[in-house]
Amino acid sequence: MTDTYIERLHGMLKRHCHRPFELHCFTDSPRPLPAGVIRHDCSGWTELDRPGMRGTTRKLGLFNPDYLPFEEFLYLDLSLVIRRDMEEMLSFAFGHPADLVIVPNWHYEGFNSSVMRIRRGGLRKVYDAFVAGETYKQKVLGDQEFTQNVVHAHGLRDRVALFPVEQIVSFKKTVRLGRHNAAQGRARIAGATIVKFHGDPKMHEAFGFWYRMTRVRLKELVRGHLSPVIPIDELRRQWTGETPP
Repeated sequence: MTDTYIERLHGMLKRHCHRPFELHCFTDSPRPLPAGVIRHDCSGWTELDRPGMRGTTRKLGLFNPDYLPFEEFLYLDLSLVIRRDMEEMLSFAFGHPADLVIVPNWHYEGFNSSVMRIRRGGLRKVYDAFVAGETYKQKVLGDQEFTQNVVHAHGLRDRVALFPVEQIVSFKKTVRLGRHNAAQGRARIAGATIVKFHGDPKMHEAFGFWYRMTRVRLKELVRGHLSPVIPIDELRRQWTGETPP
């Protein structure tokens, strides 16, 4: 049986990415992959293990050109929903001269690494700095703030661009926004190419009956929103590939 999250990401790409593409899975553990998905074993990237740092710190290996077989690529987390045609987002990402195009952090100034367009070797300094033992004060001990700190410390800001805020949005932040301002919540989802599920819940939880009704719909009703603000059913269909009723 294939890995559900990888299978569904592959399906969303086939529906919404109209450019020729290959999906490569970088993983440090065995995963049953759908046909056509190419596996890369990153279990040997142990130089990126550091006590106290999150497992996501191994994403820094994506900046090591020795680990990558392509000149530029789009990195995607598994925990996201692609909800519409990706062409506008891809045109921005691959048309920008920066070595890195990354998502702006939703909580404070900085980066969110859920979606990245990386050019091979352009920001190798991020990888080299970690391996060399550089440390910084971080709110969250993972790859995102480390990348941001290296970029600023080494004067690399002009090599980094941010995706437009409307293209990739936070599910959690949009749910909270929608409770207070239904129009803004609806508009944020409607304008998004990708909805990222960071922290909890992930998609298989958010799309379940209990979470959908008690954590989202009930709270919307309490605030007087008779019509659903967050289109969870539509997001679920985009994730699963189901046909609308």
